[in-house]
Amino acid sequence: MSIKSMFFLFLVLLCLAPHVSAYSSDDIEWESVKTVTLHWGDSYTVDNYVITADDFNKDGYAYITIYKNNKYMTAGALKLSDELIYRDTTSGDDIKVFASALSLKVDSWTGNLVDPTAKLQIYRRGLPDLEVTLDIEKDSYDPTRLSTPRYIEGNVTIKNAGDAEASNIALNIDTAGLKLADGKLTQTISSLEKGESGKPLAFSLEIPMLWDEEDFKIVAQATAYDINGEKHIFNGTKTITIEPKSEIVLTKTCKKEIYMDDTVYVSLILRNTGAYALNSVLLSDPQTDDLELQGNVETEKTISVNAQETDTVLEYALKPIKPGKFTLPKATASFTVDGKKYTFESDAPVIQINGPYIVLEKKVNVSSFNPGDNVLVTVSMKNEGNRDANVKIMETVPEGTNFVSGIMTFDDVVNDKSTQKFSYVLKLENEDDMKLPATSAKFTDLEGYKGEKTSNMPEITLKGEDDKDSTSQTQSGTQGSASSGTAAASTGTDGEIGQQPGFEAWVLILAFIAVMKFVKKD
Repeated sequence: MSIKSMFFLFLVLLCLAPHVSAYSSDDIEWESVKTVTLHWGDSYTVDNYVITADDFNKDGYAYITIYKNNKYMTAGALKLSDELIYRDTTSGDDIKVFASALSLKVDSWTGNLVDPTAKLQIYRRGLPDLEVTLDIEKDSYDPTRLSTPRYIEGNVTIKNAGDAEASNIALNIDTAGLKLADGKLTQTISSLEKGESGKPLAFSLEIPMLWDEEDFKIVAQATAYDINGEKHIFNGTKTITIEPKSEIVLTKTCKKEIYMDDTVYVSLILRNTGAYALNSVLLSDPQTDDLELQGNVETEKTISVNAQETDTVLEYALKPIKPGKFTLPKATASFTVDGKKYTFESDAPVIQINGPYIVLEKKVNVSSFNPGDNVLVTVSMKNEGNRDANVKIMETVPEGTNFVSGIMTFDDVVNDKSTQKFSYVLKLENEDDMKLPATSAKFTDLEGYKGEKTSNMPEITLKGEDDKDSTSQTQSGTQGSASSGTAAASTGTDGEIGQQPGFEAWVLILAFIAVMKFVKKD
């Protein structure tokens, strides 16, 4: 290489190289730090510097000293509007002190200064501060929607918001793997003065087709150099979301409120919002035990659906079992691509079912008996629904028993969430185990809804010989009154039947008669 060529290359490299510390104090752009007032001997610390007012004199001077890391750097006698500058050639931490006001009062008697002060404005070397503004048109992009732009449009603007010039600025945009469709991703700017902005850099990126939703963090990074040749880095970021190229939207619908005698009709609608057909989509719609599925309906099947296609894929009917508020299970649609399974869920509709719900229960107060024993039968009606209902019951005397007392019919309104009862006494004549017949109730409400319910069938076993001996002493205490006009127990009572009034008096009379006959014989 010739000497002329080498000299030319040196000049090129010199132009491209960042500035180094070849500058004077006249080239510095200063940043104001603080304005302080120092008395004689006071100090103020800023960064690594200590500024001290060491002395004052009557001629209008303040003697200021600058220390750095406890080492003397420079000093000066400052008059009003004078400045003291320390040029840090090693690290560029330049500092300036400007005397904006001096108070040098002299005592007329003594001729001495009276509490002299210096008002000092302190400056450090200014630095560039680049604001990197990254603007992208949208926060998210859905490639399946016609309203989504074809490309991701963006631009970057750089503004020097600092206190000094920035030079040799280089801008680079990291797209997080998104492909450039148009424009540029790099920019160089020779310099920006304070408050100056560069020309915007525009770019377009391709929208990728993804099976999964993914976030992309785009970073615009600008590097710049200050007057001291120091490198500064500034960033602007923006995160955008790319939605999947294919997505299934499942909508499960039904009437929100029905009565007990109505039918719930459920529809499951599937939409492929993507740009690709989907094959072998497994559709599953689980059922709830709170409603009864009507008919032979397949609630799980495999289907195919074209791009942008909407179809009603399932329809069926449900019959209410009891009143209340019920949530239908979510339906799912799933497919597998490249070994990964993708599942989409429907909403879970809530349905309110209204009406009465009568629950009958029949109880007896004994579990075993001897022929001739009495039993207290209690029938309770609980309305577990949310509507009142009129309930009618007409009991019949079971075979092998005789009616003793009580109430065997009921015709009244049972309010929702309430319970009513009635009781009667039967005499058991059977000589074998007994099963009392179920109680049948018919009900109707103000909406005209009707129904019929049956109770359980209580069982009572016949006592053995050992049981008869152990219970013979208490037989009289468990027998009810034979009068049909007297209730065996009050409505709603499930306890034992008590001994009837007057029984003890008859026993005393019979004992007295027996004694009198015995006396007469003697």
